Amino acid sequence: MFNIILAQFKHETNTFSSKKTDFECFRSREYVEGEEILSYYAGTRSEMGGFLDVLAGEKDVHLVPSVAANAIPAGPVTADMWQRIRDMVLATIRETNRVDAVLLCLHGAMVTELSEDGEGDLIEEIRAAVGPQVPIMATLDLHANITQKMLTNCDVFCPYRGYPHADLYERGLEAAGILLRTLRGEIKPVMRWAKQPFLLAAVPTAMPVMNKHVKRAASFEQQPGVLSVSIGHGFFCADIEEAGLTTIAVTDNDPDRAQEIANALADGIWADRSLLQRRFYTPEEAIAQAEREQSWPVIFADVADNPGGGSTGDGTHLLRAMLNAGVKDAAVALICDPESVAAAARAGAGNTVHLWLGGKQCPEILGGPIECDAYVKLLHDGKYINDGPMGGGMPMDLQKSAVLVVDGIEVIVTCNVTQPYDVQIFRSHGIEPLRRKIIVVKSAVHFRAAFEPLAQKVYDIECPGLMPQNPKTMTYTHLRRPIYPLDEI
Repeated sequence: MFNIILAQFKHETNTFSSKKTDFECFRSREYVEGEEILSYYAGTRSEMGGFLDVLAGEKDVHLVPSVAANAIPAGPVTADMWQRIRDMVLATIRETNRVDAVLLCLHGAMVTELSEDGEGDLIEEIRAAVGPQVPIMATLDLHANITQKMLTNCDVFCPYRGYPHADLYERGLEAAGILLRTLRGEIKPVMRWAKQPFLLAAVPTAMPVMNKHVKRAASFEQQPGVLSVSIGHGFFCADIEEAGLTTIAVTDNDPDRAQEIANALADGIWADRSLLQRRFYTPEEAIAQAEREQSWPVIFADVADNPGGGSTGDGTHLLRAMLNAGVKDAAVALICDPESVAAAARAGAGNTVHLWLGGKQCPEILGGPIECDAYVKLLHDGKYINDGPMGGGMPMDLQKSAVLVVDGIEVIVTCNVTQPYDVQIFRSHGIEPLRRKIIVVKSAVHFRAAFEPLAQKVYDIECPGLMPQNPKTMTYTHLRRPIYPLDEI
């Protein structure tokens, strides 16, 4: 019987955010302990759901779930929170009679108050606890900043392949499958990697230039003995030394071939570095073009106020521009503003309330509050369940929320912030996106998985925010140099 430790600790840290990520941030998003993990993730399109679908029914497997924690991107994880999870995982290891493997669900871009390398530190301590022979394998986010410490102490990483991240479940299946075959003696995986001094911004994997490399990675996997090939874009909003591009190849006991593949993939992406750029609109350009073309619905993506990259989700630049232009028949997800939700609740559904909407957390960058008279269309408990390509079946909790109508624009206002990448954020609040002209989402890329099929056109709009899409506009002090595109190399 193989005793397999399961644990999850996910956070994408935006070091340019001043908001510390503490236990409450994890508790309000996703926090589960012990045996409850097995029921919580069963049937979900998550990495942990993939782990369970591969392993839970196997007669030679005993799963030992420790803790699963996931928080919305923001500033560094507090020392107390990191130590809490570390201690829980190590306690599970100590209390297990014999540990045969450790299977982790990580992000790969965690920065803590203690270190630039939250995952590297965690894996290093797990390795010290279980010894050099016990397999440690993990899923990672595509935006992982994969450090040398992480690579040294983990046997296999399986980063997401897609951006939007619609393959969480598949990566869980992959990592668990490789682990199970390893434990049964069917394969001997070896992992090699390559790096380039390249700081990618938010580049969708459907972008033709990047998609070429994604397909090349997949073609390598069709070769005999190649188990997994992936591209880690890195996370450019983390000012750490090792941020940037990493390619990974895993083979069945063929380290030289793994290194050749990783090198070839990294070199190919490096050669295309100048082509991996996106086009962005100003709010005024997007509004004017959409009105000229009159082909509805369209998506306005407020890319720099993306909570999925560590922004606050309460920026007002785009909403203000739409109000100034007289836009009607539009819906916005979201403005995170607990004060306005409370004011709406006091006024009651069906009434009008005077308030200052949004712009409270970082007004000097994201724009100040909008003074308005808002009609309270709906009060909501903020709970819904994703049913789209990303994280289908996972429960979401905005805490309390409200739909406010401001001069003909419906705004979902929330107490808890999230990236709106699933259509259910609208439908659960009584808004059908197909019946609106303009749908606004505070998201850089993830929204495309669920929303792009509904739209006639997508406008990526860059307003000032905490996740600007051009690394050249950001001030780095810890990042290694030279690195492209900050330096011409």
